[in-house]
Amino acid sequence: MIFTIPKLLLRTYIISFILWIIFTTVIPQVSLKYKDSRIKTNKFDTTTYPYSSITFPKSLPITNSLVYFIIGHPDDEVMFFAPSLIELSKSKYNNYIKLISLSKGDYLDDSWGSIRSNELVRSCEILGIDKSNITIENFRDGMNQNWSNVDLKSTLRKHIKDVENLVLITFDNQGVSKHPNHISLYHGTKLFVKSSKNKPTLYVLKSLNFAEKYSFTIFSNIEIFFDIISNFIQRFIPVNINISFFNKASIGKNVKIYSDLNMLSLSYAAMTYGHFSQMVWFRYGWLLLSRYLTFNHLIEETI
Repeated sequence: MIFTIPKLLLRTYIISFILWIIFTTVIPQVSLKYKDSRIKTNKFDTTTYPYSSITFPKSLPITNSLVYFIIGHPDDEVMFFAPSLIELSKSKYNNYIKLISLSKGDYLDDSWGSIRSNELVRSCEILGIDKSNITIENFRDGMNQNWSNVDLKSTLRKHIKDVENLVLITFDNQGVSKHPNHISLYHGTKLFVKSSKNKPTLYVLKSLNFAEKYSFTIFSNIEIFFDIISNFIQRFIPVNINISFFNKASIGKNVKIYSDLNMLSLSYAAMTYGHFSQMVWFRYGWLLLSRYLTFNHLIEETI
């Protein structure tokens, strides 16, 4: 009896993971090979092989853009934003990806700053971001550090050109885990957008409830199923089926990006090899349970 619940959870985890591979990887890749005329004829008009994607909407609004991921610490890019970062880097979107980390991750000691900065570069190279497109600032890392909105705005102004087709992606006002550095980024980035002439598009990563956060693929399977149903019904009736398990419906445009097995494998490599110093025992639990590694829900902020 003592082992009944753990066995049930393990069985659910394994079955869900297998279903997730089928939904996100097997079906889309098989479908792509049968539908894409380039693959069928073995004649290509680009230098990159086409990738399959699971996104809603199917045609993402983030294309032909200069995209900045604005994070608080080295490893945020993998732990929270990997699905979006990898997806938006695909050549079919014609985006140019850059990343700004506002701290060096020196919470424990100043000597950690150079170690974690180098790890960020290594991780980003695995994810496909060149070293020249990475900026690391020197805000103090810490749970007791509330960064100034004005200082953040000035720092972003120093690194981000006020151009057209500019997209910024950062944390929402809950900061995933109510981390004060992440929350500061939301307010500082929003202030930057308000003061910008061309009004960049700001997307924030939706913070998930505890159960969702550690559901890995379980809720993703359900959402993918209902998103497919919703898209099918919309062909005949103008209605949207929105699945939100624990949070109120979001205001603004929603972008949902799901990883497949290939993207998840890349995320694992970036975290375990790129950020090796951070691979203490509980990080492995994060890799096995976190939904952020398989799913990102981006919401466009209204400024």
